[in-house]
Amino acid sequence: MEVEHAQNGGFPEPLAGEPVRLVRCRHETCGTSNRVRVPRALPARAVRRIVCEGCRQPFACEADDGGVVAADLASGSWSQGRAWKYLSIPLAAAAVIVALILIQGSGGSDQRSGTTPAPSPTANDAEAGRSQPAGGAPASGAAASGHGTAELVKGSSYTLALPDGWARTEPQNGATFAAAAQGGGAEATLFVRNDPNMSFPEFESQSLATLRQVAGSAEVTDRAAAPTGTIVTLASSPKPGSPDYEVMLRASGPYRYYLATTVEPDASKSATQGAELIRNSFVPVAP
Repeated sequence: MEVEHAQNGGFPEPLAGEPVRLVRCRHETCGTSNRVRVPRALPARAVRRIVCEGCRQPFACEADDGGVVAADLASGSWSQGRAWKYLSIPLAAAAVIVALILIQGSGGSDQRSGTTPAPSPTANDAEAGRSQPAGGAPASGAAASGHGTAELVKGSSYTLALPDGWARTEPQNGATFAAAAQGGGAEATLFVRNDPNMSFPEFESQSLATLRQVAGSAEVTDRAAAPTGTIVTLASSPKPGSPDYEVMLRASGPYRYYLATTVEPDASKSATQGAELIRNSFVPVAP
């Protein structure tokens, strides 16, 4: 398909009210993360050439299937395809964790773990005393080595997979967990807030404001119900040459989880995929 216009990557907008497939295409030249909406029946691999929203130049892309969503994002009405995708995340994450445990089984029972939940992503929460920062250094873990492996990280209120080629870093600003791709290019930070009185809509609103302060823009790109509660994804609209920010919001018991990943425009494919693995493997575990 020959494309000429930058809106929606040059593709015609799907019919109003119909579920659409959200296809992601990153333009490595200028660093823009493009999102193209196509009819649900059209597979992501059919999107081979688009016009970049940032530099307005056509380019060939390796499309990433972001799943099927309802056309009206603001209403919160989501298709079965999107709901099923997020319902399957805890199952997929559990499979990853089981595999990691088997990989590490011969190395003993050591696990990387946090202690107490960390505060909210905003400074005012810490000043208000609503939560306490994580204390102490994590225990040493038996990292799986080799290409394509990952390490299980188990905190007191969460679990996730640390990709091969990533390393834990010292959490800053009261974060519970932090990691970065070795050699740079991408990083992940998890904030855990213990505040049972905060409603999820209020948490979402504060998180949007926080992301706007950091990235300059923020919008809800995904919303779905899952067995462990609502999953909301926030993302920025990065300018050419700016990092790509994405935030996953979760809730479990008294805890509110803010998992942020930052991917630089020149990040390697392994760094980008590592950030995605951390998001997809994250599972809240309320005691």
